[in-house]
Amino acid sequence: MKTLALYDVEAIDHLVQPADFDGTTLNSPALNVVTDFKHAQPNMISASTSAREAREIMQQEQSNLKLVVDHDGEMVGLIHQEQLSAQAIMRRVAFGDSREDISVSDLMRPRERIKALAYQQLKNCNIADVINTLQSSGEQHCVVIDRESHQIRGVISAQDIARRLRVHFTVQQPPTFLHIFDSISA
Repeated sequence: MKTLALYDVEAIDHLVQPADFDGTTLNSPALNVVTDFKHAQPNMISASTSAREAREIMQQEQSNLKLVVDHDGEMVGLIHQEQLSAQAIMRRVAFGDSREDISVSDLMRPRERIKALAYQQLKNCNIADVINTLQSSGEQHCVVIDRESHQIRGVISAQDIARRLRVHFTVQQPPTFLHIFDSISA
């Protein structure tokens, strides 16, 4: 039996994760950047969760995006950490809502405003195609739907793609009245 040498963990030793070894490039298959719910548990939160509690949960979990579900577990929307900002909450308070009564359902992007990509379509695309689609549509994230079985199969996030590729790219959202109002009042 051998006795192995023990070493100190030095400052130059860095923590790695699976994405550090996958060799993902712009030409890699698009399915490489799908968080596929056949293999990963969906990152969900209840629509009735208070906005304050949701922000704390997402910060603690270091999660930027959650699928919002109703009491039956059906997706009713998406919530991004930015939608839970103090500014977003104060905007609701300014319109008469009580801070304690503001829930995830008040701030989320509702299901009918969520964009989706077809799983079947993604089988024949690469990551560059996905980035181009996100940039041209102004979408930071979208769900992936299996159109044959009518299942919400996964999610794609521009932020996750950028992190995996170790590149920076921006997705410009078309300006809305709310963005213009926020810019003027800032």
